[in-house]
Amino acid sequence: MLGFNIYLRKYILPAVLFFSAIISASSLAQEQEQEQSEEGSAAKDDEGGGGNFLILPVFITEPAVGEGLGLGLVYFHAPPDPNLARISTPSELGRTGKRPNPPPTATGVFAFKTSNGTQGFGVGHSGSYLNDKIRVIGALASMEIRTTFYQNDTPFNFELDGELAYLSFKHKIGSSRWFFGVSTSYLDGIVDFDLSGSVTPPSVFDFSLRDIGLAASATLDSRDDTMMPGNGRMIDYTMWFYSESFGGDFDYSTYRLKVHSFHPLGERFVLGLRGDLWTSAGRPPFYGLPFVSLRGIPALRYQGETTGVFELEGRFNISPRWAAIAFGGTGFANSGGAGFTTDDDINAYGIGIRFQALKKQNVWLGLDIARGPEEDAWYVQMGHAW
Repeated sequence: MLGFNIYLRKYILPAVLFFSAIISASSLAQEQEQEQSEEGSAAKDDEGGGGNFLILPVFITEPAVGEGLGLGLVYFHAPPDPNLARISTPSELGRTGKRPNPPPTATGVFAFKTSNGTQGFGVGHSGSYLNDKIRVIGALASMEIRTTFYQNDTPFNFELDGELAYLSFKHKIGSSRWFFGVSTSYLDGIVDFDLSGSVTPPSVFDFSLRDIGLAASATLDSRDDTMMPGNGRMIDYTMWFYSESFGGDFDYSTYRLKVHSFHPLGERFVLGLRGDLWTSAGRPPFYGLPFVSLRGIPALRYQGETTGVFELEGRFNISPRWAAIAFGGTGFANSGGAGFTTDDDINAYGIGIRFQALKKQNVWLGLDIARGPEEDAWYVQMGHAW
């Protein structure tokens, strides 16, 4: 029975969720097409247009917090130009590629809960202004995150309860593909460690925190599409600075360089390459250290003062709306004096499938099964995994 339950959770459940999402998205597409047909010329005469409310399920499959479900209610504001194509899914939020149409302006509320007790709720907004010269993303959330970090391959379970605020502002440089931006984040919370069975009182290791940061970023995006790229590159460099002078409890900084490159090989095959180098300085809290980010590896599993990832992904386009992928990657974590060492080879690989659920909005859904050094993991994707 135990083996069957594991099989059910790891393989049958993700398949059911994936195909349920496909059916729901296909039904939504049919409803939208029917509404557009009924509106006919009346929609063309309405220059102001109208916004759209959408109720959207969210599948959480991060192994660090367990499987879970979320729900979002999103309002998509009417585009300023009636000739602009309408986009009706939040998976387009925050897209930074150069496109003929700007990303949508949307406001939403959300809530989620996972199998290990992680839960939260919040509100978010994403906006494109001045003919897509300015992009703004903001969010406020209250969360209870239950997860694990590792020191010398020893797990330590902890819970982080707190409030998070995030704001990002990006400005496009002329007609180029460059965006320069600034961001800020605010975290106020309490960390509780699970020391069941320990003779040490848990309160000794529990603490409250306030972590405030400012960031600067530069992004070059030449991808032909950010939902399912087939050609082009995305290069992003972001520097975060956290300081007691901002009102926080920590003084540290992080620097992260991400490179995603896509190359068509023939008519149906696309090769993707990903590089990710992430380093820190100062005295970051344990959750603020860089970690290896690969499908098949839980967040915070492999941490260090510097981490890096190299990943390959091959995609075969079976048809215009179906694709199969295979991927594999390797990473490293240089702990320096932080003590976050590991005896594992940090490798992960897997396979997946993609389906274009909404053709007009170019919304792709996917299901990935990945194997890391210690366990299998599955992911329901919306858009590209990177």
